[in-house]
Amino acid sequence: MTDLTLHNQPDATAMLEQMRTGECTSKQLVKASLERLRFVNPILNAATQVFTEQALAAAENPVAGPLSGLPITLKETYALAGEQITIGSRRMQPIQCSKDAPVVERLKAAGAIVIARSNVPEFVMTAETDNLRFGRTNHPKDQRLVPGGSTGGEGALVASGVSPMGFGTDILGSIRIPAAFCGLIGFRPHSGAINKTSVYPQSGSYFETFNGIGPLTRSVRDARLAYSVIADTPPQPPASISGLQLIAPRNYPFEAKDQCINSAYEAALKELQVAGMSKHEPVFNDIKTLFMNVPKLVTGEMISTWKKWLSSEGKPFSTMSEALRQITGRPTVQPGFFLWLSLIHCLYRPRRQAELASVIETYEQAREHYRQLIGPDGILCLPTLGMLAPEHGAMNKATLMKPGLNKQITAHTLVNILDLSSITVPARGFADKKTGLLPGIMLAAVPGNEGALLDASAVLEKALR
Repeated sequence: MTDLTLHNQPDATAMLEQMRTGECTSKQLVKASLERLRFVNPILNAATQVFTEQALAAAENPVAGPLSGLPITLKETYALAGEQITIGSRRMQPIQCSKDAPVVERLKAAGAIVIARSNVPEFVMTAETDNLRFGRTNHPKDQRLVPGGSTGGEGALVASGVSPMGFGTDILGSIRIPAAFCGLIGFRPHSGAINKTSVYPQSGSYFETFNGIGPLTRSVRDARLAYSVIADTPPQPPASISGLQLIAPRNYPFEAKDQCINSAYEAALKELQVAGMSKHEPVFNDIKTLFMNVPKLVTGEMISTWKKWLSSEGKPFSTMSEALRQITGRPTVQPGFFLWLSLIHCLYRPRRQAELASVIETYEQAREHYRQLIGPDGILCLPTLGMLAPEHGAMNKATLMKPGLNKQITAHTLVNILDLSSITVPARGFADKKTGLLPGIMLAAVPGNEGALLDASAVLEKALR
């Protein structure tokens, strides 16, 4: 396997400074990114569409702004004028885009240059980036491994040195999983922080509040820069974290397969306290209930929508017919996603509308309770995931085929349940000795406290090197 990771490259902030001082030009950066993409994409299969001519033309006279001349990449689910969105589905009629999504408009107005769009799992609902339309995306460090999902294409592009800044969506960890697996910063702001119009798919009315959009970057300062451009309310300027509350839940139902994850977490708690944070260990005693309600909410709100998308004129989608195709090796739906339509739907779907309403009410109460517990000056700290990047196929088995409380994914899922703003930071000084993979540490804060969250993340980034 070929190690294609380039973690020692300059970050976006450094590249922008190089352009400002005349050390390099936008055209040189864009050409280098495109050349890198031509080299790595046959191996990684991370980009679904490349905009060579458009990007080079834009780099001749880049728009002035905080991202002027910077090459970036976008998840395939972001609308671009004149292009189509497939959400990785071979069956769904592609969505034709007449204009850029508002978040893309902001990026372009800030001077960013879109060089490519990246691969996703079908309907962005698995943590393995694989589909029947574009195929499977591989991990930059070891192509036998998954880069995560659903923003796995971006994870692979940023980690392999193609893009200094990628943008994705996170409805059940979809930014933070690939960022953690690929050794990157992954920032998922709360669901109302950024205009999500024309960023697909549009989920069920309540499930959409689980969804946030944000950047995958090489540094925390790049994440702050990106967020300042695309957020409706930019974060406060950097400040000291001394006096903030460090929330480290006691007896949280989390389990790590790899010791480097536990070691990194212990070090993170220590370093944040050294920086002046005050540690508190409340009990989060209803995590199992909140976690087990997720598939009820998803199937209750999304199954009919998914079946509509998978249907063609005069031919409604049939789960039984697709099951036969899956068994006989003729699938028209990616097998991982089909688990949502079949096994998970059968096991968890709400039998009555009142049951779905009860799930939503439980979540509303939990959001009120835990946001008050964390408070306006609190930063929640947990490991991002209880595993390092597994081999292809293993992630879907671990996350979709095991009924019950999966303690390896309870931490990042909690953020979506509570709709917090959250970031994962790679613990570079705690690489797994066997694989060289990096564990990720997750910080989270209540909506509106993104400035302090980024401040704490910057401290952690430096401390865990």
